[in-house]
Amino acid sequence: MADFVSEPISKLSDALIFVAKTTADFKPQLEQLRTTLDGIASNVDSIKKLNQELDRDSTVFTSVMIEAEELVNKCSKINRWNYLKKFTHSRDLKNINKKLLGVFQVGVQADQSRDGKETLVEVKSVNRRMDSLVSEMEGLRNETIERGGKLGWWVPRLPKHIVGFKEPLARLKAMVLSDTDDAPPVMVVSAAAGCGKTTLAKMLCYDPQIQEKFGKNLFFVTVSETPNFMLIVNDLLNPNSFGQQVGFQNDEDAKNKLENFLGERASSPTLLVLDDVWSESFINNFVFEIERYKIVVTSRRDITRYYVFKLEPLSDEDANTLFCHSAFTEYKGKSTPSIDEHLVNQMVKYCMKHPLILVVVGGSLNGKDARIWRRMLKELSQGHSVLDLNKEILPHLETSFMALDDELKECYLDFGLFLEDQRITAGALLNIWVHLYNHDDEGNDTLHKIDELSYRNLVNLMSIEEDPDSIGNYYEQQFVTQHDLLRQLAINLSSKQPIAQRTRLIINVQGKDLPTSISQVQGPMKARILSISTGESFASGWCKLEVPEVEVLVLNLMSKTYTLPHFLEEMQKLKILNVTNHGLYPTEFENFHILGCLSNLTRIRLERVAISSLSGPTLALVNLQKISFIMCKMGNAFEELSNDNSNMWPGLVEIEMDYCQDLVGFPTILCNSVHLKTLSITNCNEMCELPKEIGNLTSLKTLSLRSCTKLEKLPESLTRLEKLTILDISDCLSLSELPKEIGKLGGLEKINMKGCTGVHEIPTSVKELSHTQVICYEETSYLWQDFSNVEKKVVEEDRLGTLMRIIL
Repeated sequence: MADFVSEPISKLSDALIFVAKTTADFKPQLEQLRTTLDGIASNVDSIKKLNQELDRDSTVFTSVMIEAEELVNKCSKINRWNYLKKFTHSRDLKNINKKLLGVFQVGVQADQSRDGKETLVEVKSVNRRMDSLVSEMEGLRNETIERGGKLGWWVPRLPKHIVGFKEPLARLKAMVLSDTDDAPPVMVVSAAAGCGKTTLAKMLCYDPQIQEKFGKNLFFVTVSETPNFMLIVNDLLNPNSFGQQVGFQNDEDAKNKLENFLGERASSPTLLVLDDVWSESFINNFVFEIERYKIVVTSRRDITRYYVFKLEPLSDEDANTLFCHSAFTEYKGKSTPSIDEHLVNQMVKYCMKHPLILVVVGGSLNGKDARIWRRMLKELSQGHSVLDLNKEILPHLETSFMALDDELKECYLDFGLFLEDQRITAGALLNIWVHLYNHDDEGNDTLHKIDELSYRNLVNLMSIEEDPDSIGNYYEQQFVTQHDLLRQLAINLSSKQPIAQRTRLIINVQGKDLPTSISQVQGPMKARILSISTGESFASGWCKLEVPEVEVLVLNLMSKTYTLPHFLEEMQKLKILNVTNHGLYPTEFENFHILGCLSNLTRIRLERVAISSLSGPTLALVNLQKISFIMCKMGNAFEELSNDNSNMWPGLVEIEMDYCQDLVGFPTILCNSVHLKTLSITNCNEMCELPKEIGNLTSLKTLSLRSCTKLEKLPESLTRLEKLTILDISDCLSLSELPKEIGKLGGLEKINMKGCTGVHEIPTSVKELSHTQVICYEETSYLWQDFSNVEKKVVEEDRLGTLMRIIL
């Protein structure tokens, strides 16, 4: 017996003592593992006898302890800033402790021991999968994974087609890699707007030599015209947090913490890329006397205090190549008419070899005949000069806008409603376009319009994950970005009419109060769509605006507290409200109850907002159909409601909760929404249970619980949802079982249980299902092998996507 267990126990015990002394990161888990180990030796005999009865190999005990020892040793080697491995290794320590407890449990019966060991095999498989995910994550760290929040140092993905940057990349890279005394520590890549400065910076970050030298100390930050320094520093210090902020007293405190952060990395070279910087003073915040620390800046201005790297215009050949790729790439099977070479050369000439103009104009001409080409050429050639390139860009781009059909023009103009350099979720656009242009609720029309604009290079469409098996709101995984020049074009085009006559009124508040041009308008305005953007210093100094025709309101905020405009009470035609906070902390409204006056509201979308309380007036929105809480701080707002509010939001058909990290359980009072058809609770990593009252949602058709990693079980009352057709429980890692009577859900068409590695048995009631498809990974597909009535679809595991959903 001594040979069987004494040596592995001794090695594991020594490892636990050593690691507990050398690291402070895993002490609770290590102490728990040590307690388990102390009780093992005296119980080995009984477990070995049980294994003999079951004709099983006792070496499984040895392998578990060896596995535990290897894991403990790994913990001692983790860098203090490697939050990803801290997370996964903490989970693995808890899992290995459970395995040891399971294997060496006192007094277990033979059959219980057998079942326990079979379960532990599956747990070990999960651990191996997580180790593999971590390894792959290290290799793909610089791939863009764009979510609803910022990812700090993650480098955005490169454009699909790049022309003419080989030579400037080689020159810039040589300067960044140089360690000579005369190598500049700060380099400013300067060129006019739309000339490819950001593309060059991304290419630099993706270059193998740059990655080899700077490795994990490579950071990419998008700055923009009105940057928030504390928010940028927070993202650098804590890139994977949603709602968890570092916390700064002021900009000086943030600067000190940034210097400490960079100083701790001084043992290796560090590269910081600041993209789209508008002022010299902002760069100064990032300049420190740190060895082997370099900064690359992109800017429209020549900031001569630092070394200026001029990005030269494209050559004639490169300009022609870029234009032709945009103008003649086949789109959805459409044939491209033959265009005379001379006409192509003329078009390239009038596009001034400017990359953004070339791709936008080329995209607008794609598939058009020569007659359209000549008409656009005439518009481009009428009196424009290349002496002041910045002033000439927008008129050239406007010719491409004029080539769009009417609805596509309106969709394009709506991008001016949002802040610059921000990702816009397709879900936010869907809410607006469903109302304005009668788009379908499933998002097909909206994604089609975004795709058309993307094809014409007027926006950039990106996905969190390309998942053809995605269930529910696939559009929520799609994001749109836009070059700030193209956004400015949308704003300019929307602002051609006098303020009072504009259909789309866009107000950008730079200081504490509304612009004078807005506050001095007398009488009612005709705006149907209103966008108001305010900064941190805005003092809620609302003047009396008369905008009674507004049907869509977009609020872009940055302050921690906010007073909703009092003139909201007179906007009785308002149907769509979209509120997005871009600041460091969740915004808390001082007069949230004012929304109760807007009886015609049908859709509300709140992003990074603190829901401190819900009052009676707020609950009386009888026409509200959809409400979305994205990265919101939910608090106890719903728990404080009494039974008198049981009929809140009586017309509600869709609820969306995403990345609400303090949401522990779905509010019971919302289970009275008898007309609810879609319930989406995703990426809420603290949610551990659903109330039994969820069975009251008898109209529910789609239930998505994707990536709720602490959800342990589904209530049996779920089987009362007779109209349920779609159930998404993918990446619910803690889920251990399905409802025993799940077979009662006769209308169930799809179950997505990819990543549900904790489920080890399928209820026999599944035999009652018909026309049901189950989507799963290969490692759990065997569970369904005895149910021929269910269509099983085994898909390849998306390791990177799974890992990002778990850690974010």
